Amino acid sequence: MKKYRIAIEETLRKVVEIKAETPGLAVCRAEDEYNEEKHVLSADNFAGADIALSTDDSTVMETLEDVDFIGYVQRRFEECRESISVEDKVRLAFGSFDNALYEFGEYRKEAARNRPQVYLLYRSDGWHNRSSMELIAPFSSLENMMEYLRRKKKEFRLTESDLEEFKNNRQTKGRDENYLYESDYLDVLPEQEPELPPKDDAFYDKVFTCGQSELSRRELESLPEPFDTYHVTDEEMEQIVYETEMETRDRLRLGTRKPIDFDNDRHSEIWWEEMEKAVVRHGVPYYEAE
Repeated sequence: MKKYRIAIEETLRKVVEIKAETPGLAVCRAEDEYNEEKHVLSADNFAGADIALSTDDSTVMETLEDVDFIGYVQRRFEECRESISVEDKVRLAFGSFDNALYEFGEYRKEAARNRPQVYLLYRSDGWHNRSSMELIAPFSSLENMMEYLRRKKKEFRLTESDLEEFKNNRQTKGRDENYLYESDYLDVLPEQEPELPPKDDAFYDKVFTCGQSELSRRELESLPEPFDTYHVTDEEMEQIVYETEMETRDRLRLGTRKPIDFDNDRHSEIWWEEMEKAVVRHGVPYYEAE
């Protein structure tokens, strides 16, 4: 009989409230207070226990060198990827939520800095006078615009102090002629949505019935102004047919026994009206005009 190394880990958990400027600082302050023994955990804070083979067990260490085992683990992980909660993904990728929030904030700052901008150079006839602004040229960066002004320095009658003023305060201080610029982010088109996989014929041809009313997604897709039924569930179709039947009967005052006569023009017209109203009520969209 072989001996195995089993790790028994108990978890103690206590939630405290900390005032701080950011989540990261709050965690740091909590760590300091914990080290100062301001927050002492006891058996009353028991949150659970994990009992498993220790990572330094010889069997585990041998298995971690098995290429087939590692490949199997990778495949199982990929299969289970969608079922892993966001909370667990955060812990795996960042270690903690405060780390994730900090890194996400840095990522957004970097993304904002890297967004493409356009710089528009204008000429006007005086300091802070925008009514006479005349566009000279657009530029893709502040550096390119400054280089352009240096090359045009003599033509535009600019001094080094004018250029410094322009760079720091977005315009020169000319009395009769002034140069200024504005900048803004370029519009970024949203990523194109991936194409949805096609539904089979059975999905569109399935007929839903209530009383004399019958309706399929195919019929809704074939109307002069067709509906997009890709996301309409069977339950929604059943409800649409039920509402169409009931509303038609109510308008025609048929009660519960008299049938809807689809050979009767008035019956047919009212049925189609109520059907379209029911479909719209359930939020089924029309196809967008191309």
